[in-house]
Amino acid sequence: MAQKKADKIERFKFGKINILLFIAAIVAIITGFIIVNSTTTFGTILLVLGYAVLIPLSLLVRPNSDKLKSK
Repeated sequence: MAQKKADKIERFKFGKINILLFIAAIVAIITGFIIVNSTTTFGTILLVLGYAVLIPLSLLVRPNSDKLKSK
């Protein structure tokens, strides 16, 4: 029983890559909202990239379990 709780807690830890991907998503979204006021479609592309790719990717990528156990 205790082992299952420990596994659940370790499963939700964010690693460095998760945080970097999430920061990249926030930057892409903010930049997309700033650029979307102009006539180019690059702002829309950045918004889709941030919302549909980078945020789910930052939540789904698992950090290496070997590095987490050694810390």
